Amino acid sequence: MKTLEIQIKSREQADKEFASVFNKARSGKKVPLQKGVYFTSLEAVRNLLTEKRLELLHLIRQHSPKSISEIAKISGRNFKNVHTDLKILQGYGLVEINVTKTVKKSLSQRIFIPYQAVNIHAWF
Repeated sequence: MKTLEIQIKSREQADKEFASVFNKARSGKKVPLQKGVYFTSLEAVRNLLTEKRLELLHLIRQHSPKSISEIAKISGRNFKNVHTDLKILQGYGLVEINVTKTVKKSLSQRIFIPYQAVNIHAWF
């Protein structure tokens, strides 16, 4: 099962970890790649995962929409607002939007969630 890790760390802890990784890399040591999304407060996570965006995630999982227009219609929301929310979610890796050209030279979209689960961890 593919899981996205969202971690909340204090600014001090994040700075300390960054300095450690930077020093290792600068001295030529290999630094393991850490995948995930990191925030310095629960409020920042809440700003990303608003009720409207969580609803979009649920609807995408439930309906597998073929376009932003379709998910806007299903959600009963304005296209522009849905588009903005999807771009934000895409920026954090919570949603993927693939656009391909069809045989008839039109564009086809596929909107999906690349994770089965999201874990949120707080380290204070």
